[in-house]
Amino acid sequence: MLMAKDCLASSMEPISTIHLTGELEGLGDDFVTKLIHDGFNVTIEKNQLDRMTSKLELELAHLSVGLKVAKLVDISPNDIVIHFSQNHEASDLFVEIADLCSSILVTTGLNSQPKNLEFVDTIIDVIDLIPSANCQHFQSNNLDQMLQLCYTMGTGGFDSDLPARYWWLSQQDAVMGLVGIVKCSSLPKGVVPMCGRREWSLSDTFDQLSMLYQRTLAGASGQFSLNHLQPSPVIGAGVQKVTDVMVGKRPDLSNLHDVMLESNEEGWRPLVPLRTSLMYYLAAKLE
Repeated sequence: MLMAKDCLASSMEPISTIHLTGELEGLGDDFVTKLIHDGFNVTIEKNQLDRMTSKLELELAHLSVGLKVAKLVDISPNDIVIHFSQNHEASDLFVEIADLCSSILVTTGLNSQPKNLEFVDTIIDVIDLIPSANCQHFQSNNLDQMLQLCYTMGTGGFDSDLPARYWWLSQQDAVMGLVGIVKCSSLPKGVVPMCGRREWSLSDTFDQLSMLYQRTLAGASGQFSLNHLQPSPVIGAGVQKVTDVMVGKRPDLSNLHDVMLESNEEGWRPLVPLRTSLMYYLAAKLE
């Protein structure tokens, strides 16, 4: 069985079906929606079917593809199984399907491939994701702490033990990256970091989140002031002193970039601006 899987991985005939397992709510939901719009056949776990069918009722009514429950007897070597687990834990169903076709684990905080996950072809380590759904999975504890500061102190300065820099990635761009990976001619092996290209400081991130939060409150109450209506400055504008530049190393995006070149001549190029991503985040948290 493994030999047949290895032979197929090298030839990568057209994908038959994408099988999804694990923690789909949030990032996984948006990924399912994009796959269906792109014409993929998708299966999910039985306990997710009713929720996803209701969520995607309009799409499923007008598109030729649909959602089904995964059955081992229907797995083809041309398929791909993708497991979502923020804590990089593999379910029994994922392990069983991964023995029959190519496999991807979508997770966070995994810099190297541990022995218990050596059977997985590709591990996508999603870094500094800005979620656009308020659920239990693939959330940002750092942004949540910044939002708590917005609740309690407005726009003033603050002392915090949060990390000093980030490579923010919108949930929409993460979905586009995942779709690009399943469309590639051969899956990249091992751990593939996925994050934004630009470094953001803690202070710049908090300033933008706080500004958007204050505008949101003003819009909800109708109590706008001149401060709310003034154009906000360009993020990170101006020349910085060399001594003020943080020394950091961005995660290696070369493998992800090479994969994305197959479907996009610019490679890995996240498009959603930070402010837009934070607006989606706030909308989910404040609804």
